[in-house]
Amino acid sequence: MSTNQEGLGPLFRRLFPGRRFIVVSNREPYEHRWSEEVGEIAVRRPAGGLTSALDPLLQNLGGTWVAWGSGEADAAVVDKENRVLVPPENSSYTLRRVWLTQHDIHRYYLGFANQFLWPLCHLRPDLTRIRSRYWERYRRVNRRFAEATLEEARGEEAAVWVQDYHLALTPLFIRARRPDVTLAHFWHIPWPPIDIFRLSPQAPYLLRGLLANDLMGFHLQAFADNFLRCAHRLIGAEVDWDEHTVTLDGHTCHVCALPISIDVESFREIASRPGTEEQMERLRARYAPRGGAIGVGVDRMDYSKGLPEKFKALEFLWERYPEFRERFTYIQVAVPSRSDIEAYDSLSEKVDRQVWEINDRFGTDAWRPIHLIKQSLPAERLAILYRMADICIVSSLQDGMNLVAKEYVASQIDRQGVLLLSEFTGAAEEMKEAILINPYAPEDFALLVRDALTLPLEERRARMDALFAGMRTIFDWMNDVFTDWGGVVSGRDGSGVARGEFAIPAEMS
Repeated sequence: MSTNQEGLGPLFRRLFPGRRFIVVSNREPYEHRWSEEVGEIAVRRPAGGLTSALDPLLQNLGGTWVAWGSGEADAAVVDKENRVLVPPENSSYTLRRVWLTQHDIHRYYLGFANQFLWPLCHLRPDLTRIRSRYWERYRRVNRRFAEATLEEARGEEAAVWVQDYHLALTPLFIRARRPDVTLAHFWHIPWPPIDIFRLSPQAPYLLRGLLANDLMGFHLQAFADNFLRCAHRLIGAEVDWDEHTVTLDGHTCHVCALPISIDVESFREIASRPGTEEQMERLRARYAPRGGAIGVGVDRMDYSKGLPEKFKALEFLWERYPEFRERFTYIQVAVPSRSDIEAYDSLSEKVDRQVWEINDRFGTDAWRPIHLIKQSLPAERLAILYRMADICIVSSLQDGMNLVAKEYVASQIDRQGVLLLSEFTGAAEEMKEAILINPYAPEDFALLVRDALTLPLEERRARMDALFAGMRTIFDWMNDVFTDWGGVVSGRDGSGVARGEFAIPAEMS
């Protein structure tokens, strides 16, 4: 954990001298909402590790963050250019808001991004919804983000960092008008194998949009390799496998594996605060009044997280190893997500039914096997849950990284917990000392939960020490992104000017 937050500003200035820093994302770092008092506007910081990490960086560097203005009072505070200075207590950078209509939200965000790209990239083509109106709106909104970004560049040299799958076309729309701008893009979810990605009728256009970047980042080398194969086979781009670059129409995009992390020290500080032990005792008395071990899971209510598979394994545990009845309690935080999409509603109903059936089958008057908390919890409460839990189970069926695993390790200052981690998460590539599980094999999964609960303290601590020693922070991640990105810019003919032509296909205009 060598990089600190304060060092990122000087690093950026050294690598990108004279360039204006612009972040582009679907989610905004600040929302303005009407408070209960009539006429008052309150500021809310949406939860999210990336937004909380990038916000202080922009406060240090200045520049602009372009994002969807999703707060109900957002329009009331912007100027005529849709800009507002943030943070409100110490204005340091500009938040440029892009407005979405209800049709935009339904078709671009809930439609193409989350009913097509999300399930496709998480290997669930059966859940994809291909609609021409979704794609048409996705194109239109991506162009709108690009136009806002170009306005914020103000004709100056700029370094633009685009985030995630919502904005796959935005880089090409920017590049077509400003070939001198340097562009990086981080794809926060998995990139699927070619046999899955080729199911998308829009695959060639999505690839062209992303190949307009100078740097394309993924969590794992496997995802980066999938991307390179797709670019080569689906649109004929030239791939250099040794250099991990792909060239199309004279422009070269560097493709990197850059695994993300968390603000480790923040979680450790929260878990170490005075009074934490007393709060943990109260939680134990509430959730496990008869004593015994406590497990925890923290997930969005998403089909990629493997919640039904996890509960099936826990059912096997209490069925086949009755010694854990009334001696092991599981707390599942399941944050509601995308409730406007049918697949998510069906999942929520299924999880509710499973939990009720397990509690009805094994519970007693004094003990409930599973406690389901269907709401988002702040980091202050999560860190206490993590520290208290004897085990943490991450059962994702497919996950780009999964930061819950890292949050649990960071919060385990007593070094007594055990992490059970799905082998289908990106985190499993780094966190080898976790107990790796296959959520598709519930009986084996249950056996590994039993083993984790009976692991000797000495081995628990050895595993946790090794996991913590291997932890890097989100600031290390940003250091890696800037370093790789800066190397690309400095090495590009020494001029910093992109090569090649960037024509927008008629089908995308």
